Amino acid sequence: MIRLLANLCFAGSLLAFAIGTLGLFRLPDPYTRLHGVGMGDTLGVGLAGLGLLLLSPTWALRVKLLIVLALFWTINPTMTHLVAKAGLIHGVYPVEGTKVIKGQG
Repeated sequence: MIRLLANLCFAGSLLAFAIGTLGLFRLPDPYTRLHGVGMGDTLGVGLAGLGLLLLSPTWALRVKLLIVLALFWTINPTMTHLVAKAGLIHGVYPVEGTKVIKGQG
């Protein structure tokens, strides 16, 4: 039963990565592409990590996997935001009709 749940997590991870990759090709501007890929990566890695947690034999390995997942879930959205912010600062604008909220600084 555990192997079935782990395999379902891996299949969901593959689906999340595939949808994120599809968004990379189908979405209109760099910001929506970043959003699609970032969401797909975060969900895909989370599901893959959950599948690995279900299959891991020792608690030490589970703790290490949780640390890696926590780091990824912190770093991935932060870096996506920084790349988008840098693009906006350097003049890459979103498609027409997108609302851009100006910062306070």
